[in-house]
Amino acid sequence: MLDEDANVARDEIIPIVAAWGLSAADVRVVATLPGMAGTMLHPVIETRGQRYVLRRQPPGLTAADLRFRHAFMAHLANSGLPVPRLLPRADGATCTITEDGVYELQTRLEGREFVTDDATGEADLEAAARMLGRLHQVSAAFAWEPHRWPEDRSADGLAQAYIALIHQAAEHPAVSDAVANGLARTAETCEGRRVAAVAALAVEPAPPQLHIHGDYQAHNLRFGPEEVSAIYDFDAARWDTRLLELAYSLLYFTGVRWDDASSATPPLVDDGMDILRVHRFLSAYGREAPPAEGEAQLVADALALVFPIIFVNGVAEDMNFPDEFEGEADEEETLTRLHWADTFWLWLDRYRDTLAQAWEASS
Repeated sequence: MLDEDANVARDEIIPIVAAWGLSAADVRVVATLPGMAGTMLHPVIETRGQRYVLRRQPPGLTAADLRFRHAFMAHLANSGLPVPRLLPRADGATCTITEDGVYELQTRLEGREFVTDDATGEADLEAAARMLGRLHQVSAAFAWEPHRWPEDRSADGLAQAYIALIHQAAEHPAVSDAVANGLARTAETCEGRRVAAVAALAVEPAPPQLHIHGDYQAHNLRFGPEEVSAIYDFDAARWDTRLLELAYSLLYFTGVRWDDASSATPPLVDDGMDILRVHRFLSAYGREAPPAEGEAQLVADALALVFPIIFVNGVAEDMNFPDEFEGEADEEETLTRLHWADTFWLWLDRYRDTLAQAWEASS
């Protein structure tokens, strides 16, 4: 029996899937998938012996955005990567546009979620790193004009935006003085590190750039017995420095904990990142994608630039968006996470050379 979400989804999707020539008799809703942090539901439908995810894309997409992303996904899938294929309509279009937004039907690729402390956690971590290396190598052969984001959504622009969110969280009337001071201190430290990181990354020759996934982390991956079985959500795909995506993924996989019982991603260790997992991730990535000259020495700088994003969206999401969470936070536990943010930078300075060596040693 379909649950309430699935019943509601079925009623809503029938007018949408009609663009693919599908009627109510052709479609069965078999599941609904939540978006990140419990956002928008994505119905999983079964039709003609195949399962698809009906995904509504973010607002504001241009025709150029859609053409690029669909071509990029097709290139990766045609190169053997586990990327969903888009079901074309009879007229060849790979999406439909309604008053509510842009919709796509993507093949449903199955697999298990990543859990840090699961029996397969370490193997899955290395599989994720290998697949990221493969994705970057395959992307380098993608013949497309660089699809750049606007300057305010560049790596530096995003860092500034997320630091501003931390400042705002520190001023929320509901937080205690201790939490407010911790958030303000985190924002100020992030700002100083951001400035230094931008200067360090402005080297010549610049680190390699290519089209990246843009949000390569556990929420958007599924795993099979030995390898990644699915790479989802290319909404943030763009032309950017591959080192930044490596740092983003590295911090998400080795700095925070993924639990199958919760969407929260608290720090994995008391300070910084789990250095043994860091070695595994960088070694596995490097065997697929060796560093360019001088690139490995910049891993710590790239981590500094992406840190505010992971802090806001993961480690301290409830502090930054308190109105979206029910119940009162445990202040002692909150202060523990803020202490982790304080000590992260000492850890990063201590292991700067180790990070570079771990990537270099794999090549």
